[in-house]
Amino acid sequence: MPSFIERAIEREIDSINDHLPQKLIPLSEIMEQSKPGYTTKDGTFSAFKREEIDYLIEEVPIQFHQSITLPVVILRRMDLGRGVHTVAGTKPVLFLMHRIIGDVNLEWSDLARHAPSNRFARPQVQIIRRKLPTTTCIGFVTSISERR
Repeated sequence: MPSFIERAIEREIDSINDHLPQKLIPLSEIMEQSKPGYTTKDGTFSAFKREEIDYLIEEVPIQFHQSITLPVVILRRMDLGRGVHTVAGTKPVLFLMHRIIGDVNLEWSDLARHAPSNRFARPQVQIIRRKLPTTTCIGFVTSISERR
């Protein structure tokens, strides 16, 4: 049974993450939106920049548009050490993140043989966020295994 302090910390982290999406939206659906964006957990609308959507449409082959969901949620993993993040997403999302940071020079047709790491250091996250500031967001967790 969690202590009062543990429950208080969980509630605080939940409130810190109010900017995270209520649900992720496939790139294929976002392309059809007149005003692309998403609703946050607290009910606020957060818009995507059209330039980022256009970049993603060009970067990602059409057969993966359903697998790339936005916003890409990057989790600051306090349980893994200082400056360690993971990406909550599918293998195509991870592949895209690695392509953005220049970690992989494979083509999308080589996705099946790519074994992406799900751990990203702070400098790598900064590169991703500079390239995709509105189509990514950062969440904070203390431990994945203890989360709901």
